[in-house]
Amino acid sequence: MKDFIHNIKNGIKNIIRFILSLFEKHQKLSVRYNHYDSQGEIIDVIVRKFEVRRFYKKTTKHMVFKQMNGKRVEVKTDKPMDYVLEDI
Repeated sequence: MKDFIHNIKNGIKNIIRFILSLFEKHQKLSVRYNHYDSQGEIIDVIVRKFEVRRFYKKTTKHMVFKQMNGKRVEVKTDKPMDYVLEDI
């Protein structure tokens, strides 16, 4: 019985989340980090991609946002990061 009620609650939450998502602006975020060696040459490039539901803070060194799955993500760097935003 508890599992049945839990499944109904999750189903209702998913339906509400879907309806609310129709009215939000969704964006795809690609963040690129460059790693340098001691001579200043790029030795590694890391690219991370996120589907963003909402931004709370967006600067070149600090971003806080909510993903489409509801997770809150915070990205901090000591050097400015390169990022690209695309509307979905």
